[in-house]
Amino acid sequence: MNSCIANIVTHSQRCSQANISTFTSLTIHGLGFSDENSAEITLSRSQSFPAPRLVDIYIPVPRIESWAPLSLPKNGAHLELELTGSISEGRIGLAYSARVIHNTADSDLPDLCIKLVKPKYGRTLAREAWFYEQLALEPGYEGAITPRCFGFFTVPLKDCLDVKGKPVSHIKPWENDITIDPLEPDSDDVDESDEEEEEEEDRDWWLPDDPPGLDDFFKDDDGWKSGSPWNEWRPSASDPLICVLVLEKLGKPYSSPEEHEDEELDDIRDVVRDVSSTGILHRDLRCSNVVRASNDAICPRHQRAHRWRLIDFDIGAKSVITPEAPADASYAMNSQVEVVGTAYFLGWT
Repeated sequence: MNSCIANIVTHSQRCSQANISTFTSLTIHGLGFSDENSAEITLSRSQSFPAPRLVDIYIPVPRIESWAPLSLPKNGAHLELELTGSISEGRIGLAYSARVIHNTADSDLPDLCIKLVKPKYGRTLAREAWFYEQLALEPGYEGAITPRCFGFFTVPLKDCLDVKGKPVSHIKPWENDITIDPLEPDSDDVDESDEEEEEEEDRDWWLPDDPPGLDDFFKDDDGWKSGSPWNEWRPSASDPLICVLVLEKLGKPYSSPEEHEDEELDDIRDVVRDVSSTGILHRDLRCSNVVRASNDAICPRHQRAHRWRLIDFDIGAKSVITPEAPADASYAMNSQVEVVGTAYFLGWT
């Protein structure tokens, strides 16, 4: 067993709580249906997509084994959920609250939600899953500064059947975002302007480290990104992939309170510092990505419970925190916290 998974599992056994390595499969009720019947969509645990190392001043460092995606757990538990209502919709996906129907792990779970991405953002959610894995390796962080995560799951739509064995043709949250077309257009039928428009649209699913010319800022020395199957994955309208993150359900997003605003913003800054101490940069610090905590878990750095959690790491980055690369560590620790409380953070710009 991967040593990182072993550490997570051991901690979970002590706490009698499920964790990011507990479940190997997931069934969701209310997500899809055929032309005639409802369907239970069953997904399998999938590997995450590591980010390259973000550098300020490049200094080679020894191979970082913990940068690897977590190994897929074997013979894990099965989780069965029913969608109960929409929470929000963002650039890459939609969030739904979910009720636990069955949990073979026989372990405690908080209230849950799922994050389902729109069809072209599968590798983006795989990247976000990697950030949650990285946070889970930090003792006491997950659930105290970010929501607890219970895994990243995928299934090709073509493998999904309804209750009578007929192909699933509709994913309810996708209804306005996808047309499933089994035939790809012939190149002769597409003029140059259409091709240029397609290329421009395609860039929308690029991750921050995808564009060419950024080699001075993103280093993949150990090949964790380039060696991932997600690196070459591309969305397909004729063969869409259903991708889901299972997360702890939290409260409402931050909005400027009439009283105690300085106190609330200071607490959010402390949460940002906690995340930054792992080398992770959120890179989209806005009040909509800061939500009210649903528990009183004690932060190991501050020895108190924070009132807020950070969510949505889909455009995040990570630097290495090590004395061998002090500039990178300083950049990670200091570049994000100053955003809190600004016009951008509050959604005024």
